[in-house]
Amino acid sequence: MKQLSLIVAAGTLLIMSCGKKTIPAKTTTTPTTTTKPANKPAKIDSASQKKEKEEVVEEEMDKKEETSATTLTPMIVVDGMGKILTPKNQLPTEIAEKADYTTLGRAFTPNQRTNLIYRYKIVPPRVLFVPEPFIQTSAKGKYIVYRKKFWYWQKQDGLFYLDETYYK
Repeated sequence: MKQLSLIVAAGTLLIMSCGKKTIPAKTTTTPTTTTKPANKPAKIDSASQKKEKEEVVEEEMDKKEETSATTLTPMIVVDGMGKILTPKNQLPTEIAEKADYTTLGRAFTPNQRTNLIYRYKIVPPRVLFVPEPFIQTSAKGKYIVYRKKFWYWQKQDGLFYLDETYYK
């Protein structure tokens, strides 16, 4: 009987302690903010100044598009079906000279493709071009981990190929 009352008391204490709400204390002071007057334009630009600004903006946009397309993300050169997605003219010249597109355009065999789909629910690309900031180095060579699960290793032509353990 004594044990039962101790268990009930412990359970009640546990329930009461879990039910306690913890709300942070409210501050009574409000932060003060200072507002600055809005800047007014000094002059209206002439037509020639507007044209120069537009040309500079267009040049900057073109440069950003070029760098984002080639240096900010790994590019798929050949997908899992053997389709060439990145032509030679979009690759850097030293890599484009070494790349042999006649052998790159090979697809996975049907058995390899079904094995990849069964194991990983996806057919990863066969060949990637990876910009320098994304390349990692180990004792075995240069590599990249694509989509946090597929390892690609760099070969002599400068492109990254899917590790053979995935499809063999």
